[in-house]
Amino acid sequence: MEVLKSGDSPALISNIEVMNLLRERAAKRAPDINDASDKSNIKLGPFQNRDWIETSVLSYLETSSCGGSDVKLDDMPELVERLQREPNSSTATDGYGLTNMETLQVLNHLPASPVELHLLIEDLENRPGFVGDSFKRGEEKQTEFLKLISKYSGKEVTAVDSQDREDDMEEE
Repeated sequence: MEVLKSGDSPALISNIEVMNLLRERAAKRAPDINDASDKSNIKLGPFQNRDWIETSVLSYLETSSCGGSDVKLDDMPELVERLQREPNSSTATDGYGLTNMETLQVLNHLPASPVELHLLIEDLENRPGFVGDSFKRGEEKQTEFLKLISKYSGKEVTAVDSQDREDDMEEE
């Protein structure tokens, strides 16, 4: 493995990138196993533990929220740029002003509901990219954000109805 970045801070990569890397590595090793005519005589070799760990991590990531997604690495830079761009009310394609860590959390979890969104982004209700001039407008901006993520992930947005929220408030 080659070190691509050196320095004090490590480079952070998303689960999607790790999953694609592990898939590539598994595909490179697959011909070695498939070429053997008698599978019982295959020697696992000195890297059997590494291969088992990589296979286990890959199967975990494939069952996680980013595993069933249709996100392609080629689309990620565009999404990351949009997530980190500072909000500007004069353009139709506003950014959201997320930090690097918040962006990584969003890419790893691909939120599909407002609840998930509030768990991933700190102080969401006061962030410029998510706040509107009214409560309803703020909810609309959050739904727009979830639809943006949905466009890249292929997951359906599960929005909470305003009526459900009002019913919950009345019960308290």
